[in-house]
Amino acid sequence: MPTAVGPPPLLASRLSPAALPEPVLVRPRLLGRLDEGVAGPVTLVSAPAGWGKTTLLASWARVARAEPPPAWVAVETGDTGERLWSYLAAALRAAAEGMPDDGPQPPVPDTPPRPDQLELLAAALAARERPVLLVLDDLHRITDPAALTGLEFLLRHAEQRLRLVVGARTELPLALHRWRLAGELTEIGPDELAFTEDEVADLLVAHGVRLPVAAVSRLRERTGGWPAGLRFAALALRTQPDPARWVERFSGDQPDVAGYLREEVLGALDPDARELLRRSAVAAAVCADLADAVTGRTDSAQVLTALARDSGFVRHDDSSPPWYRCHPLLADLLRDELGRLPADELPDLHRRAAGWYAGNGRPAEALRHALAAGEWDGASELLIAHWPELAPYDREMAAGPPPAAPPVEAVRRDPELALACAAERAYAGDVGAAAGYLRVAVGHARALPAPR
Repeated sequence: MPTAVGPPPLLASRLSPAALPEPVLVRPRLLGRLDEGVAGPVTLVSAPAGWGKTTLLASWARVARAEPPPAWVAVETGDTGERLWSYLAAALRAAAEGMPDDGPQPPVPDTPPRPDQLELLAAALAARERPVLLVLDDLHRITDPAALTGLEFLLRHAEQRLRLVVGARTELPLALHRWRLAGELTEIGPDELAFTEDEVADLLVAHGVRLPVAAVSRLRERTGGWPAGLRFAALALRTQPDPARWVERFSGDQPDVAGYLREEVLGALDPDARELLRRSAVAAAVCADLADAVTGRTDSAQVLTALARDSGFVRHDDSSPPWYRCHPLLADLLRDELGRLPADELPDLHRRAAGWYAGNGRPAEALRHALAAGEWDGASELLIAHWPELAPYDREMAAGPPPAAPPVEAVRRDPELALACAAERAYAGDVGAAAGYLRVAVGHARALPAPR
């Protein structure tokens, strides 16, 4: 007769705070936010990969001034709701003496808790003198609605004796609006998790790296304060003979950073969203209409809205309609991938962008993309039609590498094309290149027809 195989044993490593990277930077401002958060029922730390959620939660769990210490459950990919409850039962029993033996742990391990067991657990929690703090790391990996409904039940009926701290990459299907509306939900997202300049400097010192203030500021700007990007940079800087110069060259297409972004950020997106980001990266920023024009799709508004809400690597401004911009390192990587498109595809994307900008009263951007598309005649025509508008540029939009320079003979043969190139380079702030093109234009001005 075959022997019944029971559920796998619970792993102690999943019931203890995660190991911390060395060296780890203590971040008092965020530890303080968590201390404030657990005065209420729910604290949500939500951000994509690499924003330091687990490191923050593990740091806090080790130093939290709480009795009993916070309970910890690390959720893993593939966990069922039943498996989650097995770990929850073990964590809560370890953290809170006097919990009922017939609490949420079902009679047969890895089966769902019965409603009466949930009620027993809620009652036992409510009867405690002090609340139990429970950290659930990577809760987004649970897709079983019943498991999350059970958590909500405990929070509602434990009468403030259960304080839940959640780490997740995405918005959770929990009824968080209930606590948000009551002012009882603490939320920590990418904006708060991003390193400040002072924290960047402290992280570098912890890695044995000292940079001039200007280089620290530049590194903070290039990474957007993204913790994983900063750690990659700090590790690399330890072996650089000229750290400040290395910071100037630091970009998202460097192997370690690119690999992480591809696997953890782009790999988490559906193929449609990934392709929209890649193709719209021809522009430094896009609105939905421009993204539609460049990609040929009609749903860019919905996709960009979702990316800005969930990805942490796409931000939008407050204009109407909003303009969206990728994180600097992700933008570097996407532009690098654009360069690997078939030879005719990238010029076509620039051509579409130029057409949209020209049709929407933005000749400076149209000029840049016309040159990038190799549309020399189109660039000259833009200059002729809009030259009074091509002096006071908004340099905010001139991002990314310059468009490929036209052939020297084409520039000498067409002084208006030389002027167009001068205008584009001035727009990008490249004064030296702009002056060079102006000299060519002046030197060959006689080639223009008399009316010019």
